[in-house]
Amino acid sequence: MKRLLLLVSCFVCAGAFAQDADKAIESVKEKLALDDRTSVFDVKAVPTNGPTVLTGETSVPQAKEELLRMLEDQGVETIDAITLLPDEKALEGKTYGVIRIPVGTLRYGPSYASEQATQLLMGTPVRILKKAGWYLVQTPEDYVSWVSSSSVEPMTRQQYNEYLSHKKLIFLSDEGWIYEKPDASSQRVAPVLVGALLLDKGSKGKYAQVELPDGRQGYVPKSQVTDFDQWRKDTRPTAENVVKNAYRFMGTPYLWAGTSADMLDCSGFTKTVYMINGVILARDASQQCFTGESVDISSGYDKLQPGDLVFFGNRKPDGSPNRVWHVGIYVGDGRFIHEAGDVHVSSFNPEHPEYSQSYVDILVHAARIIGNQDKGLGITSYENNPYFAQQ
Repeated sequence: MKRLLLLVSCFVCAGAFAQDADKAIESVKEKLALDDRTSVFDVKAVPTNGPTVLTGETSVPQAKEELLRMLEDQGVETIDAITLLPDEKALEGKTYGVIRIPVGTLRYGPSYASEQATQLLMGTPVRILKKAGWYLVQTPEDYVSWVSSSSVEPMTRQQYNEYLSHKKLIFLSDEGWIYEKPDASSQRVAPVLVGALLLDKGSKGKYAQVELPDGRQGYVPKSQVTDFDQWRKDTRPTAENVVKNAYRFMGTPYLWAGTSADMLDCSGFTKTVYMINGVILARDASQQCFTGESVDISSGYDKLQPGDLVFFGNRKPDGSPNRVWHVGIYVGDGRFIHEAGDVHVSSFNPEHPEYSQSYVDILVHAARIIGNQDKGLGITSYENNPYFAQQ
């Protein structure tokens, strides 16, 4: 009987400790890893007759440290079996990578059947977190999603730093081709889209010789590229340039998760426009709305400036934004340009032919991006984004 009571007591204690651990896990997740789109924190507490075993994985070292400290303070004895991502050992040191194809499509799961999450252009650097057939990667805006192994060139830290230090060109035409020879009638090597990064291997006549991330080489017209380091040093967004570049995409068709000149979704459109202007925005509209400087639209549109982002969704009872599902770029005079079916202009002004009462009804927020990069407001410039710095 005593043995039975002791056994029951052990199970009760183990269950209580596991409950304490579950509460601590939830608390840490809310504090340090709330958004699954930008961090991994998949940790579970497994009760045993002895210490509580913590299993799972996280990409946030501070979250793991905070959890262990919190449980120690509560007197919960634990066994730490949490994998810290990136998993250096499993990846054999190749915890960095570069997108090797013209457009890499990232998904929420490691299969082609999984929902599309975003897209990355050739030459974009990523952090590789783990491999399960596909690679789980983190992008320069910290977005976490899966990419097929054929879409990325894995690298060690040394290889990645060598890639970063190599002179690169950024492709600035809407779209084009890399040719086998410095001749547009020669064999095509690969298509290329605005924002792609290519290694500079010299020039021949009117063509720049370039190398793709997988080692293939070819030529592009010099008129379509510029030195990447100089570009990211000099390029800053202005209202005029943001609006001009937004109009470049008029009529571009919609694609969920689209983030290239070929096809775009609403936040992929705003992100691409600002990318051309040297700025890296958050990926989704519901993330972009928390960045930049808030613009007061409570009494109208007078405080809006060209280049501001305008957000649409619904509100909480107190009037603050509740859920944001759409974004556009204000271009002035009550008009905004956005991707909805295709890229087109709509207006808040009932006197304009582009007027849309439906968008007036669901406008919930506006944010100023121009002049607010690199200020801790969720916006970074290409010049100061850590993914383009030596690791």
